[in-house]
Amino acid sequence: MDEPPAPLRGSLVRLEPLSREHAQGLFARGRHEPDWLYMPRSCFVDLADTRQWVDEALAAADQQPWAIIENAKHRLVGSTRYLHMRPQHRGLEIGWTWLGQEWQRTGVNTEVKFLLLRHAFERLHCLRVEFKADARNQRSQKALERIGATREGVLRKHMIVQDDYARDSVYFSVIDSEWPQVKQRLLRLLQTSAVDPHAG
Repeated sequence: MDEPPAPLRGSLVRLEPLSREHAQGLFARGRHEPDWLYMPRSCFVDLADTRQWVDEALAAADQQPWAIIENAKHRLVGSTRYLHMRPQHRGLEIGWTWLGQEWQRTGVNTEVKFLLLRHAFERLHCLRVEFKADARNQRSQKALERIGATREGVLRKHMIVQDDYARDSVYFSVIDSEWPQVKQRLLRLLQTSAVDPHAG
C-alpha cells in the first residue's frame, strides 16, 4: 500500500495523482453549488480557493487524491480520493468523489469506482474498502448499493459539514472475498453504459 501512485487507466477516464497543475481544471468544473450539497464544504469560489483545497488534499498523510481526466477530449471532469489509508490493517476508504455536471449520471462514476476498487484489491491487496454517504444523500446510497457494496450501518451526528450541520453518515463496504463478484457486477454495468452512456 506504500507504493508511489501511478495513473489508473480505463476506457472512459484515467485517474491521475492530483497536483497543483490540476487546479485550473478543477475550478472550471467545481463551481456549481448544487453539486456540493452533501460534501463537507461548498463549491470552489475562486482559483486561490481551489489551490488551497488541492494543497490540503496533498498534505494529508493518509490520503491519495486523484484528478479524473476524460480520455476522449483530455478534459478534467472531477476528483476522487483514497481516504483513511491504513496499511497496517490493509484498509482504506473511497470518497470525496465529485464530477462536473456533464459527466453526472453517465458511466464515468462507475468506471472511477471500478478503477479504484481494482487497484485497492489487486495491487494494494486491501482486505476492506469502505465508503460513507450523508444520510440525506439517497442518490449516493443507491449508487453504492447498485455496485454491490454492503450497507453496514449509520454513525449518528458523525461529522460537522456545511452550515454547521451535524450529519449522520451511512457506511458501506466491500471486502476482499466479495471483490470477484463486485468486479463482475461493475464490468456488466460498464458494458451497459458503453451501449447507453447514461445507464452507468
